[in-house]
Amino acid sequence: MRRLRERLRGDDRGSSAVEILGVMPIVVIVVLAALQVVAVSATTHAANQAVRDGARAMSLGRSVPAAIDASLPNGLGDTQISYPPGAVRIEVPVPRIAIFPSLTVTREATMPRMVP
Repeated sequence: MRRLRERLRGDDRGSSAVEILGVMPIVVIVVLAALQVVAVSATTHAANQAVRDGARAMSLGRSVPAAIDASLPNGLGDTQISYPPGAVRIEVPVPRIAIFPSLTVTREATMPRMVP
């Protein structure tokens, strides 16, 4: 019995697996947060370009929704388009990653009216 106790006290097998299990949730949350930041920045960039294209189409008398749809990547759908006086405003939902809340990017652009 004494030998068994001495042998079990000095045994470190499995301790690294327990340490990894303790750190793994933190690593997963950090990776998911980084992915969410990338999604927000990519959506913001796409929304900026799309609202500029929509405002340009409006100034030329063309279809604003068609210009915005052509400018946005396929993964960004359900875009809300509104027309404040002389401007174009869009609201683009950010793709949701796992545990993070839903976010929406709102952008507005105005261009001078061009008569073709």
